[in-house]
Amino acid sequence: MKAPSDRGGPSLPAGTLLKQFLQRHPAFSANPIGDWKELVGEQIARYTRPRSLKQRVLVIAAHDSVWKHHLEQLKEVLAEKINGKRPEPIVEQIVIKVAQIPEAAELVNPAHKELQKLKGRKPALRKKPKTPVRKLTGEEQLLLKGVSDPELRNLGAKLLKRIPLEDETDGKERGK
Repeated sequence: MKAPSDRGGPSLPAGTLLKQFLQRHPAFSANPIGDWKELVGEQIARYTRPRSLKQRVLVIAAHDSVWKHHLEQLKEVLAEKINGKRPEPIVEQIVIKVAQIPEAAELVNPAHKELQKLKGRKPALRKKPKTPVRKLTGEEQLLLKGVSDPELRNLGAKLLKRIPLEDETDGKERGK
């Protein structure tokens, strides 16, 4: 087995790898059941919200008794949608309560905040080296004098100064 540094990519500290794994796992996500609006549709999502998910019991808040009744009829379908392609179901029971619906969606898993406290080291960003600036040749200066627009002339000069000359690139053609 190869060491992490032999795999060709940068090696990550164990804390960073653990945090990335936990963020991808549904049980550790802020909303383990998924996007509520996508699950139930826009109209139902306006009047209902998931409140909590503990021990495979999903508690949903409904705006009033009419919406509670509507969701009661959809419990089985909703549980199937949530558990979908998961190897192990995360919702076995759904409880619907009439409650006030907040404007912003709440986190179904409040323990998700603990995951945010885990600190991993960020890999150092590598800066690209700047292309060296050179002096313009006489031919390039004459070319630029023929440009009437001063902004375009300045832009052209900046670009030409960054293009290496043939003799600076060991005889290679310009642009290759």
